[in-house]
Formats: sequence, structure tokens, C-alpha cells
Amino acid sequence: MKKLLILILVLAAGYFAYQKFVVNGMSDEQKQVQTLADEFQTARQRLSQAERSAAVGGLDTTSDADDAMHTVGLLQEKLQALSEKLSEEKAIALAEKLARELRSFLERRSR
Repeated sequence: MKKLLILILVLAAGYFAYQKFVVNGMSDEQKQVQTLADEFQTARQRLSQAERSAAVGGLDTTSDADDAMHTVGLLQEKLQALSEKLSEEKAIALAEKLARELRSFLERRSR
């Protein structure tokens, strides 16, 4: 029980440190790109969960997978629109990295 409590405290401290030093240290443009990156991570997790559910239980998770893929496509469009407006080098670099990840993800899934 003590180990669990210590783990929770360490995770909470890590979360607050991340918020203070990483998120608060970002500009508005970087935060916008990071928001899209977080949404992409969520979509990837939903797709992975749908695949696991289909593999383990034989459930029909086609709509879940299609929804996640649709979300990734929308994120790619949002990122393209946002990229045109970015002016900071760090934000542009983050956007380019995310764009590569999105393209790679969509290419792997479309095969």
C-alpha cells in the first residue's frame, strides 16, 4: 500500500512539473500545435484499443477504428491550416514533426 501511495505521489509530482516547465513555457503557437499532438495521441490510443478488442474478444470495432482514422485525417487538415499561420521557429518545427508523424501513421494504416 505504501508503494502504491509513493507511486501516485511521484506521478502527481511529475505531472505538475510537466505542466509548470513544459506547458507553461510554451508560446501560444506551440500550445496550439501541442493540442493537436495530444489529440493525435488520443486517436492512436483509441485505434489501438479497438484493435485489441477485436483481437481478443472478436468484437466488431470497425466503427471505432474508422472514427479514429477520420479523426487523424481531420487533425492533418487542422495542422495544415495552422501551419500556414505559424511564425515561430519552435512552433513550425513542432508542426513539421507532427505532420511527419501523421503522414507516417496514415500511410501505415492505409496498406
